Order: sequence, then C-alpha cells, then structure tokens
Amino acid sequence: MTGNLRSVYLKLVLTTFFWGGTFVAARLAVKEAPPFFAATCRFTVAATCLIALTAWYASKEGKSFPVPAGGRQLALLFSLGVTGIFCYNAVFFTGLKLTTATSGALIVAINPLLTAVLSALWLRERVNLTQGVGLLVSLLGVSVVISKGSWAVLAGFAFNKGDLIMLGAPLCWALYSILGKKALASFTPLAATAYAALFGTMLLFPAALLEHAVLGGPWPSFSWIGWLAILQLALLGTVVGFVWWYQGVGQIGAARAAVFVNLVPFFGALQAALLLGERVVLPQFLGGVLVVAGVYCGSRGNAKGQAVREPEGRGAQREAVPDHVETRI
Repeated sequence: MTGNLRSVYLKLVLTTFFWGGTFVAARLAVKEAPPFFAATCRFTVAATCLIALTAWYASKEGKSFPVPAGGRQLALLFSLGVTGIFCYNAVFFTGLKLTTATSGALIVAINPLLTAVLSALWLRERVNLTQGVGLLVSLLGVSVVISKGSWAVLAGFAFNKGDLIMLGAPLCWALYSILGKKALASFTPLAATAYAALFGTMLLFPAALLEHAVLGGPWPSFSWIGWLAILQLALLGTVVGFVWWYQGVGQIGAARAAVFVNLVPFFGALQAALLLGERVVLPQFLGGVLVVAGVYCGSRGNAKGQAVREPEGRGAQREAVPDHVETRI
C-alpha cells in the first residue's frame, strides 16, 4: 500500500469517526439548549465555512462563485436545505434529546439502504435481490434496537419517543440524497452542500426564535463543553468530514469508499460509551450487528450491480459521487 493510499484510508476512517461523534456531540448540545437553537448554531458556523470553501475553490480554478441559473435550480437547492438541513436536524436533535447517542447512531445507520429503496420508487432505479435482503436485515436490526429486544414493546408499540423520532432522520436524508442527485447535474458536491446549508440555516433561525417564544425563559447559552460539541458538529462532522469524504471518493472510487460508512455506528457507540458513559446492552449490540450487516450486504449488491467509473482529475468530481452512500451534514 502506497503512502498516498494510506493517507486516503486514514482520512476516510477519521471521517467516519467524526460522523460517529456527531451523535455524542448533539446529545451533549441538547442537554444545554433546545434542539432548534443547537441546530441553528451548528449550521451558522458550517454554512459560513462551506460558502467560504466554495468561493475559495472557485477562485482557485479561475471561476466565479456558482450561481443558480433560474428559478428551477434555485428551488432545487432550496429543497436540499429543507430536507437535508432543516427537517433532518429537527428530528436529529429532537430525537437525541429523548434517546441515547448509541440508539441514534444505530438507527440512522440504515440511511444508505433506505435511500436505495426510495430511489427505486422515485427515480425508478432497480433494487436487486441482494439489496432487498440487506434492507430487510437492516430493518430487523432497527426493530431490535428500538424495542431493546422486547416483544412486549413491539406488541404494545411502547417505543421510546426519541427512537421513533430518530426514524425520521434516515427518511429525511434519503429525500435529500435523491434531490441531491439532480442538483449534482449542475453543481459540484461542495457548492450544492454550501447552498443547502445556507438555506437550511435560513429556515432554522426563525424556528429557533419560535421555539424560544414557546418555551419562554432566558435565551439559551452553551458552556464550553456545549460549544465544543457545536464546533465538532459544524467543523469536524460537517466541513472537514465533507471535504475528506469526497477527496477519498475521488481517489479510490465510490464503491470502495462506501464500505467505510459501516464504521459510523461502531464509532458512535464507542464514543457514547467513553464520553457519555452509555452502556451497550445485548439487544442493541445484536440489532447493531444486523443493521451493519444489512447495509454492508446492500452496499456490496449495489457495487456489483453497477459500473463505477474512477474519476480522472479535478473535472471528474461529479462522477465520483456515490449513488447510495451519502455524507452526513
């Protein structure tokens, strides 16, 4: 293995480590502030950095800042902000206020396969048998996680409210990913994400004001631990994670990079145990194994079912984007 390849693999592993850490960071943030306030703080920082990066890359290549060409492109980019930033983070932060970081990481791990299924329904993409089996196995794993292995919980539908809310996160992300595929026909991944973060922040800010008006009391604030959590979410979990992920995809291809996503629930549970003192009970462990196994199975099926072109040079950035494996922002 060459030094360059080792560097790529290390960045991909660190990226999934950062993504796993977002569940812990969000859990810490919502202990000190309401969900919409925490989400607004996160994306005010992230959107500023992403827009600056987009402008820097554009000037580096001698181009102007990418601007939507007409109302249709603008509406598409706005829809990314609605689904991937506003709606996703609404359920992400609200769910993690009511459940554990471990459960959240294991539930959201089903993201890629749910995206594949919705793509099949919406974009008429074919779901092969391996993907179908992988989805069923992952769904079984999620059921075990949210029920804590209790048949009584399943029969009585007595689930933790946070777990049920977290189920909305993969759905929001799947919709964002499908819309993102259309946006990538006109914009680079970085530019599309920057616009999504910008529009999402514009929606989160008034939601935070409304949240404060309803809850009352003093304006929320963070301790230094809370601000560290926000900076982890914004800088490591969003900006650095995004850049490193697409660098890896651009150098080793989408199919090979996709395998690293399976590390996210493991890193999420590990950091939750070390930093929050959460304990992984046997049903969560078994459910997590089923979720990861299903995602891995479905990802392998996707890799075999399509030809993945390796990008050549900077101009191939869009071709490097994986169909059913997405960044977490």
